[in-house]
Amino acid sequence: MKKYTHAWLAFKAIERLETTHLARTNKKYAAHLVSWFKNHKDGVIQGAWYPDAVIKDMAYSHVLKFTPEEGKREFRNLPSSSLMYARKKTSALFKKGFSIDKNTNLPSRCEAIAHAVIDNLKMQETEAKGSPISPTDNHVATLLFMLSHYIADAHVPFHCDSRKFSQGDNLHGHIEGLWEKEIEKFYSIDEANERFFYQPNGYPLPRNENQYPSSLLTLVETELSNRKFLITWGRNNSSTLDFMTAVCQYSYLLSYDLFPSQYNETSVTLANWRNLPGQKVSFEELSVIVLSDAIDSIARVWLRVWRRYMKWKSKG
Repeated sequence: MKKYTHAWLAFKAIERLETTHLARTNKKYAAHLVSWFKNHKDGVIQGAWYPDAVIKDMAYSHVLKFTPEEGKREFRNLPSSSLMYARKKTSALFKKGFSIDKNTNLPSRCEAIAHAVIDNLKMQETEAKGSPISPTDNHVATLLFMLSHYIADAHVPFHCDSRKFSQGDNLHGHIEGLWEKEIEKFYSIDEANERFFYQPNGYPLPRNENQYPSSLLTLVETELSNRKFLITWGRNNSSTLDFMTAVCQYSYLLSYDLFPSQYNETSVTLANWRNLPGQKVSFEELSVIVLSDAIDSIARVWLRVWRRYMKWKSKG
């Protein structure tokens, strides 16, 4: 995904935690995270873009590349609310064999940053004020925003498909660019200071509101408003690593729903990609699946990370 899309997803994840129904204890943790986030919101655009702009580990840590092969494989579970998970019913590749490029490691990257957020928060709590080794709030915020970047990337089907859709007509970049244009069209961005302009409630300020009902973003918000937020990783998943591995599996299946197995980067073009024989998902459906699931996943991982830190803090 591109710069402003990543930042918008992060804000929507926090808005999700602020407005959704949660059990009382989790609501307490969510409220603390929401308040902390809003105190650091000016860093979201830069922080969520840091993995692309500075770290530049796109070739391996932003992807987990699957290739179909003979045999059977276990697919992990996702929360039942996930649209990506529901598509297993239509996928020709569900429970079929696959190989994974051993040089790609997106779920492990998410696990590592999730631990780093908690570790740095613990260091803040235990180090004396002014300690030269104590992380700053801005440092922790940047890690949190970076984590949202990697989580979001896992939901983009091209990040989990070994076919090279960044080549040829670069359908990967083209489709991500369509999402970016929607954000730029419907939100006010202070480009000079790399932040959104804000509403009084701290969320990005909308614009062109009379046109918003026809936007893809409206479809995403409608989906989320009708969906229960689930904090679970999905049955039998016990960590960020397990959860993100599952996300990548179903992202791979979604890629083959969009571009069936007989196609690759040489046969899918800017002229035909929306109307391929055998295509099982439209661009509009794909957008709702990817963006709404990414928002919930960011919210889920962030909340569980924050909850783990706060539970530790309460015992201190």
